[in-house]
Amino acid sequence: MTALAHPLTWAAPRPLWRGGASPGRAPTILRFATDDFMDQLLGLLATDPHSLVDHVAQPETWRSPVAKLATEDLIERVPLPAPLRQSRLMTRLARAPKPLATPPADAPRLKLYQPAHQRYYIACATLACAVPGLPDRKLAGGHEQVGFVLRRRMPATTNAQAGAPLVEYGYVKDATGARWQRIADADEAVLAPGEERLPAFPLAHQDGHGLKRSLWGGLIPVGRREQYLSAPVTRTAKRLVEGQAEALAGAVPPVPRNSKLARTTEFKMDFAEPWKALIQAAMKAADDIDRDNDKDYSGTTKRQTRIRARNVGFQSQSWLLLLDLMAFLDRHLKSVADAVRHGTSAGLSGAKLDLYSWLSIQMSAADSDRLAKGFVLAGVSPSPALPHLRSLADALRQIDATGVGTLLETVETQYRDDATERAKWPAFHYLLAGIASDGNGGTIDAQGGFRTLPPGNAGAPPDAEIDALTVPLAGPADPVTLDTAPPPPIPQPFDLNAVEKLTVLVARALDTSDESDARAMPFAQQLAQAMQDSVGDTGQFVLRFVHLNADCGPIHPPTLSQPSVPFELASFFDSDAPARPIRITLPMDTSPAGLRKHARGTAFVLSDMLCGQVQRAKGMGFIDLVLQVLPWPLHKDIDTGDGGGCKNAKGVDIGMICSLSIPIITICALILLTIIITLLDFIFRWVPFFILCFPVPKLKGKGGGG
Repeated sequence: MTALAHPLTWAAPRPLWRGGASPGRAPTILRFATDDFMDQLLGLLATDPHSLVDHVAQPETWRSPVAKLATEDLIERVPLPAPLRQSRLMTRLARAPKPLATPPADAPRLKLYQPAHQRYYIACATLACAVPGLPDRKLAGGHEQVGFVLRRRMPATTNAQAGAPLVEYGYVKDATGARWQRIADADEAVLAPGEERLPAFPLAHQDGHGLKRSLWGGLIPVGRREQYLSAPVTRTAKRLVEGQAEALAGAVPPVPRNSKLARTTEFKMDFAEPWKALIQAAMKAADDIDRDNDKDYSGTTKRQTRIRARNVGFQSQSWLLLLDLMAFLDRHLKSVADAVRHGTSAGLSGAKLDLYSWLSIQMSAADSDRLAKGFVLAGVSPSPALPHLRSLADALRQIDATGVGTLLETVETQYRDDATERAKWPAFHYLLAGIASDGNGGTIDAQGGFRTLPPGNAGAPPDAEIDALTVPLAGPADPVTLDTAPPPPIPQPFDLNAVEKLTVLVARALDTSDESDARAMPFAQQLAQAMQDSVGDTGQFVLRFVHLNADCGPIHPPTLSQPSVPFELASFFDSDAPARPIRITLPMDTSPAGLRKHARGTAFVLSDMLCGQVQRAKGMGFIDLVLQVLPWPLHKDIDTGDGGGCKNAKGVDIGMICSLSIPIITICALILLTIIITLLDFIFRWVPFFILCFPVPKLKGKGGGG
């Protein structure tokens, strides 16, 4: 029998074998705390392989580091003659072996930190022939491949009880994306079809007899923690032979899933969620103005001035949302869009008719009149006033008129409700949310299309249907998303529930399809679905080394090692993580004479519109911003003008390229950071833990070093 015919096995790195009665069969994780970790590892194997034991990863925190962080620096920084180098190596190999410390039973789980924390971890193992003596196995050619796999350990079923046994899941990538795939039930020492194999590299060293040996190592990608934890989970196991058969049969496109989820999410992103934010802004503005009873006793009404100013802003936002709503209906509910466009429900039935009927509900004449009076201001408001429409359908019909969308997309100024600029804006008012008034700054409240509901709330969908909007509304479950139970309901004010009810009506009216014409769901939505199955799971991982012979079929499957010790991957902001030393030297001479010497090598390109907005902002002071948010009688409105871009003396639109001083910007950022942290201390109580300063004698701004 030749060496190539021997059965294979994986074992712990050979330099660690002398520390125990028999070699372990699980890979070992080595820890390095310097950026030249590969040089350190190669130097260690070349000069003292047995000191590998000093680098075996152990639990640590920045408060309680391990007793010995590393051995001496073994990088050959000065070339030595080969005989001298070999003599030193043999002397070290002849020393008594260092036993591998056994962690106590109550030791915390090993946690691997990121390169940002100045920690690097190398997984190591020896590939050997499974015969007495475990001689090294050398690869015969390119058909033999070596790598390692990262496995996640989770319960076998969803909603498992605490303490349930954990099984391994492999990180699989295929045409449907990345996911965690459960490994076969009978034996976890097998590969899953499409499982990601991380690269491994050979590392040469000598044993105590001077024989040349090799082991395999691979860098553990701790920095990919968020990618790993955000991947969905599939709890159905799939055998490697099944994946091989599918690969031989050719790539089969994934079967589309019939659903409404992507289009419903699109509706929420384009219209429903912005509408809810607009409602909340209107309610807060109305409450602020109502509490700030700043009516001027000389006869003018400041309240009405503030009401009108807020309403013109709400109106411009409402127009844009109406434009997006009509575009959505045209893309995905064409029959409803046509019914709105022609003002008739002919041809509609079922859920589509219900949606059209909801859109066509008229708000009361009294409410519409009070909203229209929210734009009134004696001596300023144009005459005649624009009509305030009473239903969403009427507003959508007007927003769909020829040229209106182009006006809204191309305008550069802010809406002022000025008769001289009427041609730039739609010829109607409809507030999705605004402030209703009597025209004199009297009794006010938040009002708008969000208060339009069927009489007695008839026909509104039940709350359970609202709560289920985050899962597919029809069709088979996504194979990647297994937990399809509705999440706990999110409490909403009554006025926001009206928007949720409209969302459900839209979802009902959509036809189930493969959604090939729908916009891709946002990453946050995909992440929310993927995390439902592992909420609160910090992630427990193991790794296994893999030897794969591509010429062998199912009769000779890949050889996997035993699992390593379980470990966690630390997040970037892990409170236990060591801190990488970082030195940031701010400008030393911060006097005007010193700061003027710094080059302005950074260019900011400003369009004409942004240039105009920056110029208007430059006219404000810090006190103006503070007074804008203070209650009466200290409140002061800021008039920023009607917008528009920068122009030169001849009236030509111009942009700007501005060159700024980065040192001055950095100083400002530090000062603003200190101010903001001090202001927010009343919420977070974090000032005592923010900064620690040490005095440095003679570190002077002028004439000093640093």
